[in-house]
Amino acid sequence: MVRRSLRIQEKELAPVQSHDLGEVTVPRKRVTRDAEDSEDYAEDSDGGVAPIRRKRKRSKKAANLKSKVESSSKDEGVPAARTKKQNMPEQFKKVRGKLGLLERVTKDVPMDVIFEIFGHLDPGDLLHLARTSRDLRDILMSKSSEGIWRAARRNVEGLPPLPNDLNEPQYAHLLFEPYCHICRYPGRCDNVLWNFRMRACQKCVVATFPSPRDLEYTEAQPRGWILGGILPVELISVKKAGHYGYFGNREIMERFKTEYEALQTEEDRQAWIVRKKCERKVIQEHGRLCEQWNKRRLGNRADELRAIRSERKESILIRLGEIGWRDEAEKILIGPSSRDNFSNHKLVKQSKKLTAHGWNSIKNELVKLLSGHKRERTAEERSCLLSETSRFNRLHKVFSELRLESDLREPFPSLGDVLAYDAFEGVIQDMFKDENGLSEIFLRSKLLILLPKIIEEWRPAKIQELVDIMQISRPAATADDLYLATTMFECTCCYSPTTLYYPQMFHHKCCTKNKEFEDPPLHYECPWSSKQLVFSDARSRMAKTIVEACSLNPTITTFADMFSVNALVECQSCQWKPQGTSKGSRFFMRWPLPLAHDIGHLFAINGTAFDEKILACESSVWSSAFLPICCAYCHKAHECNAIVDHLKDQHSNVINAEELENKPKLQAIRQHWYWSTRLPIENIGVPFRYKENST
Repeated sequence: MVRRSLRIQEKELAPVQSHDLGEVTVPRKRVTRDAEDSEDYAEDSDGGVAPIRRKRKRSKKAANLKSKVESSSKDEGVPAARTKKQNMPEQFKKVRGKLGLLERVTKDVPMDVIFEIFGHLDPGDLLHLARTSRDLRDILMSKSSEGIWRAARRNVEGLPPLPNDLNEPQYAHLLFEPYCHICRYPGRCDNVLWNFRMRACQKCVVATFPSPRDLEYTEAQPRGWILGGILPVELISVKKAGHYGYFGNREIMERFKTEYEALQTEEDRQAWIVRKKCERKVIQEHGRLCEQWNKRRLGNRADELRAIRSERKESILIRLGEIGWRDEAEKILIGPSSRDNFSNHKLVKQSKKLTAHGWNSIKNELVKLLSGHKRERTAEERSCLLSETSRFNRLHKVFSELRLESDLREPFPSLGDVLAYDAFEGVIQDMFKDENGLSEIFLRSKLLILLPKIIEEWRPAKIQELVDIMQISRPAATADDLYLATTMFECTCCYSPTTLYYPQMFHHKCCTKNKEFEDPPLHYECPWSSKQLVFSDARSRMAKTIVEACSLNPTITTFADMFSVNALVECQSCQWKPQGTSKGSRFFMRWPLPLAHDIGHLFAINGTAFDEKILACESSVWSSAFLPICCAYCHKAHECNAIVDHLKDQHSNVINAEELENKPKLQAIRQHWYWSTRLPIENIGVPFRYKENST
């Protein structure tokens, strides 16, 4: 029959499906029973019955496709019936999967099954699906699909409900489209302006949104609502522009203006203002909930990526262990994080689980990395075995770490003092005999055992040396007088005499320099010596004057007591007055800066009884914010601007939490910290000027 032969002919023309990504598959035309039954027929020249097929869009495409296949077959000398593939267009060559699969789903799968599938997605997935084909868009954008969107929102944990001013797709667009809605730059944009119902990058924020105080923006608003507080604003921090403040939305303002001016009576306008104020409060509250949800979402995502990276690194270590390279990788991991080129390697630090195929593709490069590290490490260890200086460098590093963890308000020996101690000779011999003696753990354990014994013998002798120097000027002086605020020393080895208080001299570099010491490795830190020190009568008298001006007894007031008093001193010699005027600028400084000031200057000392205007000129943010101060509990040095956080994190069990609230000034928590005795006097605090108003 003609109908049957026609089907066979179509079947022969339709090529078999192929999964080759380099070629396109010609789909087989589907002829339904209704289409066959609706054909018209006419008598052909032989008296038979031939079908008259209607001209359809699909038939034309199929005919064109057939002619292309036949012409291609003729050119290549291959019969048309055996031609099954043709070259894939460029735009589809990198597409994975079967072309047109989603379109087939919408046509072949029942609607209730489609709705059930969509109910397990989130709103972002639905939004992306709606953009894949016209059929899916018609389904998801229809009113009947609201239940699908509601079910999708329920799949997102903690998501605030749909606001009244947005529909489902708009809400999904705001929540899950991570690009700037203004410039549409494809980069990620997490800056969501919830009150404006949009996302905007920092560049577009500055270029698009005006400040609420912008003159052009305010003048364009009707005077009837100017103080009504109906326009939404956003508090935005723009890093590049250095701006942190509120921004308005000109588009929303223009829309509100149109609505407002369309109202005829004053009563309608006032009711409209009240309604808009209520709507703004609702939007603000909803935006606050969305912001909390978004922060949790981003935080959870960051934790998830961090966990994936950690799992990937552990998987790599396991596989490295199988080929004998895990030990070398772990030696990198236990080192300083700044030198950890394994964890920070681009093949290791990926948020992607490791597969067998992935491991095979990165194995050779990681082995190459570890091989290079092993060569460098063995060369360093070999050099350490051959070099005496390297042994002492490692010992110096461990000793310096222990010194920073100790209370330096009391004399502490130098490395030269420790090495000169008889009991430490055995440790030195072990360092040269055994390679394990080079390890920092070994050296630290030895120092922790020997240091208390060394200090017990060394400290009294060195204190007595200072007492002997002090007794040249004060014959009745004792060791207790070293702590007084009126006891000052000077170093004669410095280019200009350096003022020192007790026990600052034990950390002064000139006292550990000794050219006569013959051991080369110790030329940088020799045993401590007091040869360069003298008692400073002039500085001691200056200190006594300041102490007495503060109504304190100089015979019992210690240097630490004066830190607590925090006396303010004026240098009248540094006062500046322009010619012809009686007023200028006055120069002030806190204790102990006057002790390092010019000895010939004239000082005015009123203790703490200065005018509040003068005190207000003192900078609340010190330029010395990065100088070291020490914790009174663990003795570790921290920057001035970091000590409060350290006390909160590490010593909250011994400190009243109320003392540390609202970031108190350093002087208010003086009992919890002390200035590092390694800090020169001239660096303790910041002088300032008070400018008098001319009359």
